[in-house]
Amino acid sequence: MENENLPKIVEQPATITSRFTIQRVKDNAELPYQLLRIPLPLENDEKSSCSNKSTTSARFIASISGRSWTRSKEDLEVDDTVTCCFGYKIRFTIMLISTLCLSSILSNILTFNFTFICMAGEKPNNFENLTREEYEAFGYRPDLDYDSIERSILFCAVAIGALIAVFPTTILLNKYGSRFVFGSLGLTSAIATLLIPTAANTHFYAMIAARVIQGMAFSACLPVMGMITSHWSTIKQTGIFIAILSSFLQIAPIFTMPISGELCTSVGWESVYYLHAIIGFILFTKFMLYHRNKPHRHPMVRNPELIKVMVGKETIFTTSKPGTKTSKKVPYVAMYKDPAIWAILIASFGNFMGTQLSLQFMPTYINKVLGFHIVQTGMASAISPVIMFGIKICAGQSSDRIKFISDTTKLRIYNTFALGGMSVLFITLAFCDPNNQGTLCLCLLIASTCILGFNSGGFFKSSQMVSRQHSHFTMANISFVNCVCMLLTPLLNEIIAPENAIEDWKIILCIHGSILLVTNFIFCIFCSSEPAKWTQTIYFSANTIASEPAPIPAIVEVQH
Repeated sequence: MENENLPKIVEQPATITSRFTIQRVKDNAELPYQLLRIPLPLENDEKSSCSNKSTTSARFIASISGRSWTRSKEDLEVDDTVTCCFGYKIRFTIMLISTLCLSSILSNILTFNFTFICMAGEKPNNFENLTREEYEAFGYRPDLDYDSIERSILFCAVAIGALIAVFPTTILLNKYGSRFVFGSLGLTSAIATLLIPTAANTHFYAMIAARVIQGMAFSACLPVMGMITSHWSTIKQTGIFIAILSSFLQIAPIFTMPISGELCTSVGWESVYYLHAIIGFILFTKFMLYHRNKPHRHPMVRNPELIKVMVGKETIFTTSKPGTKTSKKVPYVAMYKDPAIWAILIASFGNFMGTQLSLQFMPTYINKVLGFHIVQTGMASAISPVIMFGIKICAGQSSDRIKFISDTTKLRIYNTFALGGMSVLFITLAFCDPNNQGTLCLCLLIASTCILGFNSGGFFKSSQMVSRQHSHFTMANISFVNCVCMLLTPLLNEIIAPENAIEDWKIILCIHGSILLVTNFIFCIFCSSEPAKWTQTIYFSANTIASEPAPIPAIVEVQH
């Protein structure tokens, strides 16, 4: 029986004048007829020889070995009986492995956020009266017992590295794609993580250098998230793609916090870094072999899935004839003049101020303020990301499926649940007594982090809806804001709560709660769900994209 979920190819003119053929497609989801161009080799092209047989085994071998793939005429045939276990869902395998790689980079950073608690060991009560041999036999390392200023420097080093690299990384991603740029940065992060125990035992400056390198790798995470969503998601599945990809912010602490707590007490803090480095090497090697920058270059992507991904997109998949150029320039001035973009950036500032407080200082608050043991701290720190992951998935799915509310109203509702909810819970937590209400404080802290999962249907989704093909640059700006928050959060804690006193933490929580309220209010006023005017472009090359406002842009071939 014919698969009703697949787009129908109702017309296929024989135009083999370039590397592309024109197909007229109708999607069952009430989409109008539109012309889409599918990459196809020339008849006399040597690169498209018979060796590229369109078999599942050949495609699979090519996909996992990193080989290039030239689409043949056989790829235009719609076959509903695909033997591959993923069928026409290869985009979801790309999404899955990308999410794991994003999580690996963040996990490498979070290793220090936890291990600094146990790196030095427990300080003896009579430390001043002991010789070096005696306190080292006791298991105490004073050179690894960082004071509050040194800890703040090591926290800020990640932000500094990310700030330095975020825009150069975005330029490289735009020019060369995510496969090798992001893959190389991931392997670099794994190497830096592997060397942190050596750096810690060498000199404090070596630790700073390793943390800076981790931050430089992290700078690519949000731009890559935007790029993969733009290239691999269908228009209708933007919300769930954003939800899954952005869940690396939850998956990383879910894995790192309990593992770090267990390894710190049983094997030693060095093992935390070695384990994360090994996992990073495995994931990013797989990423570089399996990933492709665009769907039509992936061996396992069949034509029906390629059509579904392409429908409704303007410039991402349009490529000129040989000898002509298609512009990839980002309209910087127009973007920075758009109030909707500033609403997204302001909301991201509030979001990441709250996120960084949770990521960097939740273990500290649970251990130092609430008085939980190290192993309990690790387990408690992992609870909220688990719940938040579920909320994020539900929010992404529901924001895509709810039809009786306008898209802009949904953005306001979901963003208010996320930022407004976290604000209220932070302020409530500030007025609770950790000494007498420890369990309540822990529940409020966990809830404040969990509710932020609704952001996948808020400003994150708005960034994709407004920016479309330029979403990677919007994500680069959001990444820059995140880096600023990574820098400001430890500085704010160092200035206000250097000794982790309860009264000082009340001030910290009230400040963050106020920031979240104000930024959400501004977002709700200026947010938008419509593609910006600067996303509707015209190229005078082998193909011209219609600039008239339409649900789906038409792609036509210009005769020369």
